[in-house]
Amino acid sequence: LQDIIMTSPKRLQTMARFSKLEFLLVFMLGIAIGATFTSLHKSTTGDMNRDKGPSKGMVKLLSETPVRNTVHVDDRGRPITKQQLLEPFVLPNLVGVSIATFLPGQTMMPPHEHESMHELFFVIEGSGIFEINGVQHDVSPGTFLHMAPKEKHGIWIPDDREGPLRVLVTGVTVGEKK
Repeated sequence: LQDIIMTSPKRLQTMARFSKLEFLLVFMLGIAIGATFTSLHKSTTGDMNRDKGPSKGMVKLLSETPVRNTVHVDDRGRPITKQQLLEPFVLPNLVGVSIATFLPGQTMMPPHEHESMHELFFVIEGSGIFEINGVQHDVSPGTFLHMAPKEKHGIWIPDDREGPLRVLVTGVTVGEKK
């Protein structure tokens, strides 16, 4: 408590900002993990015949997570990159967790949709535009977006924006697999 009292107001603002960011990141992961636990419950009660996932969790540092290309490439031939924190479907129904990076001028257009996936985005750095069902939304750090199945969405970063847009991305599949 004495450390907090002796801390400068600027440091307290920085601490508060990070604690809000940490809270939102944990909240998003909680949503995805909650959906996974629902799947695990169904699998243990006979409602579903799926793998239960690993028996042990993990700790992973973003600074030690390699950057790799996604399947999305902009019209200039530049891939959108990501750091994959949790591989797709390690946990049933969870399409993984990653930090995606979009450079100024990059687009993930035209808008696309997912048949059976809720996709979750949390902006951690930079700014850009998400188009959802034809409506444009300016996004910046602290913006949370949820795309329900069949919602058309696309992302682009205007050339005049400074620095990359970095977004936490995850998703949960729903419904029966065909």
